Amino acid sequence: MNYLAHLVLADGDEGLRTGAFLGDYVKGREALESLPSSWASGVILHRRIDAWSDQHPDLRAFLSRLQPPWRRYGGVITDVLFDCMLSRHWDRFGPVPLADFARATDTLLAEHQSSLPPRLLRFAAWARHKNLWQRYQDRDLLRQIFAGLEARHKRKSPLAGGLELLDRYDPQIEQVFLALFPDLKARVAAWRCHSSMSSM
Repeated sequence: MNYLAHLVLADGDEGLRTGAFLGDYVKGREALESLPSSWASGVILHRRIDAWSDQHPDLRAFLSRLQPPWRRYGGVITDVLFDCMLSRHWDRFGPVPLADFARATDTLLAEHQSSLPPRLLRFAAWARHKNLWQRYQDRDLLRQIFAGLEARHKRKSPLAGGLELLDRYDPQIEQVFLALFPDLKARVAAWRCHSSMSSM
């Protein structure tokens, strides 16, 4: 899952949403001790969601059918494309209108900018400038995202051509997303219930 999906799965909880962002910028368990407890919970949830997603049978089956060089990088590409699918099915899965969600997300990042890592601040500024949250179906923006992934990867890969995977397998990717996302929502709800019971 990518940013948009992690934010929706955090289900409106500000601490979990902040942790959803930090999950890609905070490594190890020791780093969690320096975070507010709700943010740390958000990082832990982020990691759980990634693990649940990676092990989901529908996603594993799809990725196993990809031919080289796509198979090695298919998980990274589908993470981005799942946000495209979430945007496509926002009327079903989005908690509020997407424009409202986008404003709230940019506001959240702005309010906590003094406490966020520099790399996340740079991403937040880029996301706000590009109106990222409302543009996950915009092919030009997706092309920029995949080009950025390849640049950060620092080795030859098919990441910059991620849209080619979408063009080849759009119905299959959509089908996997529609199986995966409701399952993740149910898992997150169970995790939150268990966490609240454990803290009582």
